[in-house]
Formats: sequence, structure tokens, C-alpha cells
Amino acid sequence: MGLAKRNVHLMCSIALCVAVIGQSVHAQEASVLEKELAPAGLHLELNRLEQNGAACRATLIVRNGFEAGLDETGFELVMFEKAGLISLMTVFDFGMLPAGKTMVRRFDLPQTECNGLTRILVNGVSRCAGEGIVVARCQTNFTTANRAEIEFGR
Repeated sequence: MGLAKRNVHLMCSIALCVAVIGQSVHAQEASVLEKELAPAGLHLELNRLEQNGAACRATLIVRNGFEAGLDETGFELVMFEKAGLISLMTVFDFGMLPAGKTMVRRFDLPQTECNGLTRILVNGVSRCAGEGIVVARCQTNFTTANRAEIEFGR
């Protein structure tokens, strides 16, 4: 192989290394940026309500944005019917939740018609504990979101 070909191969190898390193640095910067933009604390989303026989099935998504895992996680929710009366008040237990983890859980609300519900109130964070994290911190750093067609939140 001539000197010119070796130089071309060397330059291509250097260019490939620079591209790979650049992509790696960009991926690390994006990861750091995502962590900075993600809110620290707990986030609960009502994603969907669907009828499941005699029960209304609620699909909820929870995200632990804390720096530590949670040994237990639970939220007290209150369901309201069309007349504005409370039809059910219960704690939804999500259990353990690792740091930075998002989990999906389904809960069946027995003897409940989904189309009979008008609102789900998040009464509060009832259980939340982990290394250096107590329920008061979870209650202070708690947000909700809703993708269903009824009112949901605090």
C-alpha cells in the first residue's frame, strides 16, 4: 500500500473516531439535559379509563423523579359520580419504585361504570418512603397529568 493510501486510511480512521466520540458526547449531554428537565419528585398520570366487566379499569403511570428509590408508594384517590357524590375512596398502592423509573399500573374499581365517573381527585400521597425521602417531601414534590376524558388532579 502506498503512502498516500495509508494517509487516506489514517484520516478516515481519525474521522470515524471523532464522529463516534462526538455522538457519545452528544448522547451524554442529552441524557444530562433530560435529567435536568425532568421534575424531581413524584409524577402521577391518569392515562386511561376503560370498562372491564362490572369494574372500571384505571390505567395510571407513575414516575419517580427522586435521586433515591422508594420502598413504598401509594396515592389516595377519590372517585366522584355525575351527581357530585363520592362513589369510592381508596389508596392505590404502587409498591417499590426505583429512582428515575416510570411504571404503569392498572387498578379495577369494583362495581363502577367508567361513564358514570366525572372526576377523580388525588387526595394526596399516602405512602412514600425511601432513603432520605419521607411522605412530606413526596407531597411537596408531586405533580399530576391527565389523558383521560374526565377531570383528574389535586
